[in-house]
Amino acid sequence: MAMHLGAILDVLPSPRPALDVDRTILIQKAEASRSRSDAQILLMGDSSCLIDVDAGRLTDEIKRPALNLGTLSYLGLESHAALLRNYFGANPGRVQTVVLLMHPEALRLTSAGEYHTKLLMHFLRGEDFVVRNYVSSALGDDAFRSRVLARTLPIPLGGPYGRHYGFNADLEAFLRAHRGSLVDPDSREFRGNPEYRLAPQFQKTSLIFRAGIPSNVKLLFAITPMPATYAPPDYLTTRQQMLTQWQEWLAPATVLNLPATLPDHLFVKTTHLSEEGARQYTKELGAALRLIDAAH
Repeated sequence: MAMHLGAILDVLPSPRPALDVDRTILIQKAEASRSRSDAQILLMGDSSCLIDVDAGRLTDEIKRPALNLGTLSYLGLESHAALLRNYFGANPGRVQTVVLLMHPEALRLTSAGEYHTKLLMHFLRGEDFVVRNYVSSALGDDAFRSRVLARTLPIPLGGPYGRHYGFNADLEAFLRAHRGSLVDPDSREFRGNPEYRLAPQFQKTSLIFRAGIPSNVKLLFAITPMPATYAPPDYLTTRQQMLTQWQEWLAPATVLNLPATLPDHLFVKTTHLSEEGARQYTKELGAALRLIDAAH
């Protein structure tokens, strides 16, 4: 009763359920999207954007501040559009370029993940989100965990991320220190189905995403790389078809000339580059951005 009454009367702090890796990442990105920033280059996209580009290194490469708002592949472009609206509202007239980067694994998803989408939207509205079950919610456990526990105690992270980063606060501190970019410590064998396509639902969400970008801000986009030996023989043709179609949906937008594949040893899994891989890909991105700037 105390938890529910405190939430209704706004006595308790607003929910901030940074209780695991995914929620910590989403909350940090949501808060970064509505904070003041010096960024002129805004990186958006799925977890390949989050992992594959070192925004601090990119800032040094192009001599313009960049911020990585890449999140997770579970979110659709409509969620990225919500982060965009927040950022432009908090930083009017500052951003010059939006760079949208997504892996082909995410581009073929037929729908966004309901849990992660609702989690982000509830947090942006300052609302409690039932994470565990309705009994724990009714008993006030969810409100206590997200409004009190997560704000007062360090929460240990599980698995490889826990062994690498430690606590939720450490993960957030790393994201802030590296301008929103992250290192994936969870190395896995390459797996999945490399038959890629652009899901039809991206037409609607791409239009939503594009509508959130002011007309004086350039939109650049690319499909992030995959391991060279994992790519099917016709991947370059398939990728070009996907880029052409996606460009129509994002118009006006410019395709970035970035590598479709990279050597296997630069990846920790099918969708994520290693630290060295991110350094190389960031250098490629910096060169592509400088080339576009020179052309304009």
